[in-house]
Amino acid sequence: MSKILHVNLIFIGAVFAINAISGGLIQIYSGYLGDKYGFKRTILIFSFGSVFSIFSLFLISHFTTSAAIFIPVFIVSNLVVSLYQPSTNALLSLSSETALSGFSTLRIAANLGWAIGPALGGIIITIYGFSFIYLVASAASLISFLMYFMLRDIGKTGQFINKNMLINDRRMTIFGVSITFLFVVVSQFSVTLSIYANEFMGVSYSSVGLIYFTNGIVVVLFQWPIYLIVRRIGMWNGMLAGTVLYIMGYFSMAMDHHLIQFLVSMFILTLGENFVTPTGNAIVSQIAKGKRLGSYMGLYNFFNSFGRGMGPSYGSFLLSAYTNPFDIWGFAVLPGGIAFLLLAIQKFRMKEIN
Repeated sequence: MSKILHVNLIFIGAVFAINAISGGLIQIYSGYLGDKYGFKRTILIFSFGSVFSIFSLFLISHFTTSAAIFIPVFIVSNLVVSLYQPSTNALLSLSSETALSGFSTLRIAANLGWAIGPALGGIIITIYGFSFIYLVASAASLISFLMYFMLRDIGKTGQFINKNMLINDRRMTIFGVSITFLFVVVSQFSVTLSIYANEFMGVSYSSVGLIYFTNGIVVVLFQWPIYLIVRRIGMWNGMLAGTVLYIMGYFSMAMDHHLIQFLVSMFILTLGENFVTPTGNAIVSQIAKGKRLGSYMGLYNFFNSFGRGMGPSYGSFLLSAYTNPFDIWGFAVLPGGIAFLLLAIQKFRMKEIN
């Protein structure tokens, strides 16, 4: 976005912040819609809209390089995707023998796409140009939409619904605040890492694609073994272990100068991702106790998205304000330390969720 649309790093961070926070806010409502009207119906309606919104990004980016046109459509496109995420999480939780195993399996499947996507994206940009990424993405979204028809809707439509769509649960709120701080660190993955590797350390676009490819492969290979570890040590310990690995992985990038070093750092932080991502969703499923699951997932995604929204803006600021890698990545992982403390306090104050 910085090179194609010619916008500065701070503005890019602001765009991702607006994108994530607005997406998080809308998920509170969309989770309520899933509870009220059915998860499968909600997924089908909004995933169909996603196909067209992503295709519109292809048309805009192919025929113009105007940031004033592309960025608003980019935000709207991501909002449409946000509208069905709580329902997919809720349906997965209800469909699984245990929520943790279901979310772990989903991550293995999803990260096959993550492994292929960045590497393929680098090739597409090199051969065809930036805009064709969105053409391929819209085709993939269409295939997903058609496959959603095979889903079996589970749960009673309208069950546990009241006029207030907001969740008033102290445990959920405290956990959500912890997740917000953690995902400020997690989201350095999207903007900060790619810009730092490419523009600060001179890593090529294709090599940056390999860094993200490593993320997908590590999830596929190690997600199930880590699921077995979390079953043994408990979900709160799994969240703490994942937080530590995230901090270690990102901070180690301060010492990275070559592709191999970045791949090692990505390996470490992806192990943290394997601990955190399915476990966080599984904890929310247990807190909800089967009631208003879409709304709980929507609220969790809001806290998650708020952290993701702040992360790129925070990272862009660090890249603009500092040149020393240890300053950049030291401050980048600082919110992770706060998250670790909050999660540790919850572990000792709350009964272990197993």
